[in-house]
Amino acid sequence: MALTLTVPKEYGMNSYVLLAAASTTVLNLWLGSFVGSYRKAARVPYPNAYVTATEAAASKEKYLFNCAQRSHAQFIEQLPTFLVTLLVSGLKYPVLSAGMGAFWVVCRVFYAIGYTRPQFEGGKGRYWGAGYYIPMVSLLVMSGMTGWRTPPQSSPDYSNSLADIAAPILYRSPLPSQADLPIYILNAAAFPDANRVKYDALLPYVLARLPNDEELIGGKGYELIFFAGEEERSASTPKKTTPGWAWILRAYNVLSRLIRKRLQKLYLVHQRSWVKVTVEMFSTVVSPKVRKKIVHVSSLSGLALHIPIEDLLIPPSVYLCDRRFARDIYVPYVTGRRAFGVNRPLPTSVTGTSRLPRVLRESTSFVLIDHNVKTEGLFRINARAVILSILREAYDRGQKFIVWKEEDFVLTFSHWQEGHGNVMVEEHQYAEGFSLTTATALIKQWYALLQEPIFPQASYPFLRRTFDDSQDSFQISTIVDLMGEASDWSPLSRDSRQILTMHLLPLLATVAEYQDWNKMTPYNLAVCFAPALLRGLDPLEDTKIISTISQILEYSVTHWKSGLATALGMDEWKFDESLRLPEAFEDREDPLDTTVSPTTPQPFQTDGIMLVDNDASDDDEEESRPPLPPRTNNSEDVEEDRPPLPPRINVEQLSDEHSHGSSAMRRKPAPVLQGPPRYSTIFTQSPADVQNLPAYTMIGSGRPSSQTELETSMDNGLLTTVETTVLRKPVPQTSEQI
Repeated sequence: MALTLTVPKEYGMNSYVLLAAASTTVLNLWLGSFVGSYRKAARVPYPNAYVTATEAAASKEKYLFNCAQRSHAQFIEQLPTFLVTLLVSGLKYPVLSAGMGAFWVVCRVFYAIGYTRPQFEGGKGRYWGAGYYIPMVSLLVMSGMTGWRTPPQSSPDYSNSLADIAAPILYRSPLPSQADLPIYILNAAAFPDANRVKYDALLPYVLARLPNDEELIGGKGYELIFFAGEEERSASTPKKTTPGWAWILRAYNVLSRLIRKRLQKLYLVHQRSWVKVTVEMFSTVVSPKVRKKIVHVSSLSGLALHIPIEDLLIPPSVYLCDRRFARDIYVPYVTGRRAFGVNRPLPTSVTGTSRLPRVLRESTSFVLIDHNVKTEGLFRINARAVILSILREAYDRGQKFIVWKEEDFVLTFSHWQEGHGNVMVEEHQYAEGFSLTTATALIKQWYALLQEPIFPQASYPFLRRTFDDSQDSFQISTIVDLMGEASDWSPLSRDSRQILTMHLLPLLATVAEYQDWNKMTPYNLAVCFAPALLRGLDPLEDTKIISTISQILEYSVTHWKSGLATALGMDEWKFDESLRLPEAFEDREDPLDTTVSPTTPQPFQTDGIMLVDNDASDDDEEESRPPLPPRTNNSEDVEEDRPPLPPRINVEQLSDEHSHGSSAMRRKPAPVLQGPPRYSTIFTQSPADVQNLPAYTMIGSGRPSSQTELETSMDNGLLTTVETTVLRKPVPQTSEQI
């Protein structure tokens, strides 16, 4: 039986490893002659290998002969170990092993020369070549790594548990990159606790998920995305011990040269600042080629500037970690509204009919799995707000691959890509997914975020008149008139009626069939969904009408399969068909709502003062200001535009004309004041308080001239409130003026 051994070309063809091994023969010959020279000087006859300690102490030449002989003997002792580790490690690391071999040979020369230096006592000059321990240890480690392979699945040493742990840590994204290269994702948040799993045993199972040498021989290479963020944990959760960068660097060294060489791009996401500085420094010094392959990004929004992240399979743990770096994810030309709060809630299919949006189709299909629909309190349990926000962004962004997972039940949907056909998520049973409670909460949130609620506030009076508390008002015919698509007097919009008959009522009726397990009766379902179906301007009015809407839902769910569905023209098979994956690939993704402007990324602002961009040019600032009104250059034109002022009246002349009864008055005289003008007012409850005020005099026709007249005017009701107006004191006047 013939045995074929394939070695790298650097091993034999270029003679790197073999040349390093052959150099030890030359070194051995040199050491033999080196010892012979000292034997001749010390006159030590053969076959004596060493001289005694007494002779060495008495003669310096004999002492140096012992040192030279020991350096040669120590070389011979280390030579077998060196050659074995060199030849074995050279099978996988030929260049590095050959370099370590050359380093070891040079250190042996300095070791022998330093050992025989007479100025060092006790042979301490041998420390000149003590660096040979570095290549020896390195070759020993690399030789062990050469034989460190993942055992085949048929082997009894193969661990299924370690393979399951490694699957979500390193996996291949379904779609390739823009350069048509496979993308592998390394998720640091998926690493288990180091106190629970031995990372040294896990390492070969993780690296086995990378492409092997046979796959890369005829390929172009691959790209790797490393999400370095840690798993989110609460205050009560102990911190998980994860592998450090030393373990990651060791894993990189274990990789074959072909795997490292075919790595085209390495994206480091969510890494710490010191890691970025360290990687930049060492990659620039060690290998500029490696430096060009590394891309540092701080968030998913930054990663979207390099690759389309909507094509990636991103686990929830990465989304949660990204929330610590950015509030939302912005992808150029992709971010917008497709599912939530759009102008057209039910998209139009290629056939021209209305269809369910993708978010309702996928989440509803996951809820109606036999195991999930029997979960107790199905729609009562709330999900985390941050998870709902992540999913809402994902569906609005058009994320192609979203995994739903509850215990061992996993649901994914294929995506059609031009040039690749229908693409599925491989090994979806190991992927991270979103839970059942998230799916139910997402359905309710979709209804709550509709631009126009199912029951608008304008329909409240109609609902109160039509559906009173009596049972006679709830009839199938009345519900049909309210929700039927052909109804002419329904206060609900056409989209609202379609949503009710195509999705909400069939969904709730199906869930109510399993009420013995999930405890979700029609009444409980109505209570859960009624608040999401109305959003009026007056919360008080919403509170008053919510009981009526709950009764409408409860009656509709109860009688859905006993005649109401047929009356509304919605058979059971239509609902099942609407949940299937559309045959037309255009209908598998919702269109971007162009009527709503896409959200633009806003600068991250924490508590404090908003900083203004002082580097902005003055021209940009002036462009943002509103234009000023035109200015007139001629001051005379301004004077002409102004209206003329009224003529001034001579007060003394006016008094004389009035006293002589002249009729040449130019202005109507002012009316007679019934009280003093209000310069300030003093409020009092007793008229007696007015008597203590100082006397004031008012000059003018018909005005009180003394304090007594002022009190009389108040008693006659000329001043309706009990108040006294205090005026400034008059200037002393002569008797003629009075």
